[in-house]
Amino acid sequence: MSTDTIKDISERLVKSGRELYENGLVRGNSGNISAKIPDANAFLIKPSGTRMRDLKPEELVFVDMQGNKIRGTMSVSLETPIHAAIYRARKDVQAVVHTHAPTATAFGITRTEILPLQVEVFMFLPNGVPVVPFETPGSEALAVAVQKRMAKYDAVMLENHGIVTVGSTIEAACNLNEMVEEAAKIQLLAMTLAGRDVFDLAKLKEKFKTENTVE
Repeated sequence: MSTDTIKDISERLVKSGRELYENGLVRGNSGNISAKIPDANAFLIKPSGTRMRDLKPEELVFVDMQGNKIRGTMSVSLETPIHAAIYRARKDVQAVVHTHAPTATAFGITRTEILPLQVEVFMFLPNGVPVVPFETPGSEALAVAVQKRMAKYDAVMLENHGIVTVGSTIEAACNLNEMVEEAAKIQLLAMTLAGRDVFDLAKLKEKFKTENTVE
């Protein structure tokens, strides 16, 4: 765990967090972002009570894979258990992003699955974005529910609580978060034009010629 590696990851987390804020995916001190530290069995995460827009590298908190703080002057994020649970279950995941992207959050509130209506979205989210039923924020129950769902998905909505995306890099996880929000906006417009129940995932798979399925 070299100093240069920590510096690079910290700077990228801060830059990506600021972009999430500027793109309207988080407001106030909502949302959190984290990234694994290579060969350290630990990750860096945004602390509690700080805004993505104002986040500084030195404010990031070191956390182990059980969600316990290792080092840092600030308190860990309330949603640290979600991040830790995902990292324990998905060895391929290097970054986790949780935002309150407004349109996608509204879909979660109404328990409406986001479908990959555009072929570009289908390439990254062929099985859509499911809704994880509501559990108290910060609870172990929520962490377990998200961990179970994200075993087969790279993006989920939390009922009444925003969205979570993962990626092989910090940038990939953030890009997917933006993609989910854009997909939600497109779907909302499409449902306004054609009705809520017009679209079907099986028919989309047939149209886009794929057998990629999730049981």
